[in-house]
Amino acid sequence: MSRRFLHTADDYERMIADIARQEGFNVETLDGNVFFVIRSFSPSGEEVLSNVNITRFADAMARALS
Repeated sequence: MSRRFLHTADDYERMIADIARQEGFNVETLDGNVFFVIRSFSPSGEEVLSNVNITRFADAMARALS
């Protein structure tokens, strides 16, 4: 990512992570990327974990809104 977007993307990342926490999602950092975890269940009853990459989303927002 261009340095031009880095600060703005960091702000968006923090904002999205705060909102996710307020809504009850677990927020985790893995290898420098921030994710929130969605837990759901398959039709057979197995737990399914989906990681939503907040970092990538924040980077895209910074580029789109600049």
